Amino acid sequence: MRVSLKESSEKKENLSMNNKYIVYSVETSKNGEEIYRIENDANQVVPYPSALFESVSDKVNSDWILWNKPNNSSALLPRQFAYLSFWEDYYNDELKAITIFNSVKEQLISEELEENEVREVFENEDEEKIIFILNGLIKTEDNRFVNQVIRYIKSKLEEGLREDNTAILAFRYLSQFNDSEVENYFLYYLMNIELGNDQLTEIVSKYFE
Repeated sequence: MRVSLKESSEKKENLSMNNKYIVYSVETSKNGEEIYRIENDANQVVPYPSALFESVSDKVNSDWILWNKPNNSSALLPRQFAYLSFWEDYYNDELKAITIFNSVKEQLISEELEENEVREVFENEDEEKIIFILNGLIKTEDNRFVNQVIRYIKSKLEEGLREDNTAILAFRYLSQFNDSEVENYFLYYLMNIELGNDQLTEIVSKYFE
């Protein structure tokens, strides 16, 4: 599920008219007030009144549930979030909650982002989003972005960023596919192995076994 600001909405800090926001929870108070918990432009997950937004995508993952809380409020949210202390734990940087949130975020990004948006993230070299996208693509084995990932990681390695975590994720993603473009790139890597590291070489070696 994604939303964007209504044109009639007042300006809000860390929200932009031209952005589409993934909704991580739709919460209704016992008084009937509805909020969307979204990640804003400052990468902060914040609850906002739903009246500020209009729907861009109403797609809801099958893992989502309607959770009726003991205080007579309710929430439509991923099943993994459905325990009383989840958001408190998340905001307190508890490892379990952060891990759960990041896993759900990877899934939602891979499901919600359109192809042109994914390509734009790679072209803009938005490292944080790229990590989430690559993790999501690995889980879903989505082969639509093979050429985009090859262009991205080839450029990164030639810049000397061999220890970058995105390199390992990119190679793991590419290694899932029996594809001539992947094979050609991995052969190029082996001929320029000084650009890489042992972890990348191991992934490529296993690909050709």
